[in-house]
Amino acid sequence: MEHSHLKNQSSALEGSTTRSNNLSNTDDEVIYRENGQSSNTPTWKRLLPRVTAFIFIGVMSLIFSVSLADAILDIKLPRTLESVQETAIQLEQRINNSWNGYGSVTFVFSILYLWQQAFSIPGSVLLNLLAGYLYGITMGTVWTSLLTAAGATLAYGLAMLVGEPLMQLSWFARKAEPLNRQLEEEKQNGGLFWWLLFARLFPFSPYWFINLISPLLDIPVSPFFWSTFLGSMPYNFVCAQAGDVLGDLTSTSDIVSVSLMMKLLIVSFISLVPVIWGKQIQQWTRKIVGLPPILNIDPEKQMNSSSSELELTANGYSRVNTEIV
Repeated sequence: MEHSHLKNQSSALEGSTTRSNNLSNTDDEVIYRENGQSSNTPTWKRLLPRVTAFIFIGVMSLIFSVSLADAILDIKLPRTLESVQETAIQLEQRINNSWNGYGSVTFVFSILYLWQQAFSIPGSVLLNLLAGYLYGITMGTVWTSLLTAAGATLAYGLAMLVGEPLMQLSWFARKAEPLNRQLEEEKQNGGLFWWLLFARLFPFSPYWFINLISPLLDIPVSPFFWSTFLGSMPYNFVCAQAGDVLGDLTSTSDIVSVSLMMKLLIVSFISLVPVIWGKQIQQWTRKIVGLPPILNIDPEKQMNSSSSELELTANGYSRVNTEIV
């Protein structure tokens, strides 16, 4: 009887444990189904509130920027070459009058430029002309390149707001997939910065798409910023040159010409040199300075080869057998 009683208690305990495990599994299944339902939410339902927030931020920042320019400098956002020429004369007087005027012009100019770059609004050529006229060729080029990089970085941050649902759209996914494969390859080969630099220098690159897709492809901010800074410099330099003689311009077509596109194409292809021949250049440089060459080791083979290791010798790296017999 006592043995039977203990057996019944054991059976009851096992039944209780089983029910507890089943309950736990049921809870897990419920949570999993809820997560699955959340992930199965239509793309447009997840995208709509984000796009609405993006538009709201854009409109409010535009109102702030335009109001600031009107309140401090009494100017409007230039939209034509004629308006840029008029604004340039007005702002030049402020810059020459005092350091306070110089600081006010620089602050408002920065706000307008950052807004335009952050939301990828066309027409930056007009602000580049204005910078060349107000600050000179060298300072205008450096300043607008820094603002271009900073504005693109703001666009990088804004892309994180709307980017994730966009990746679910078939058109966007098709456009992003080749770029994703290329960037993954460049990350492994250490040529990510140079490829980004080429993309910025290439005059026909969709800059807005690069800004939008970069955070979604896990591109670090640092190479993104500096490649944009250096990549925008040639174009900004040409605009600053034109801005230095702003009064002589009759049309923006005097700046954006076929010869300019050819020059930018040549510069962009030069930037591909480290991407294509980077390893050969590195090996040649190490040979010149007397360093041992770098061996190209397959990671899978290195993992599988547990009985050998590399040893640095006078003739470079050599594999030493470490297998214990």
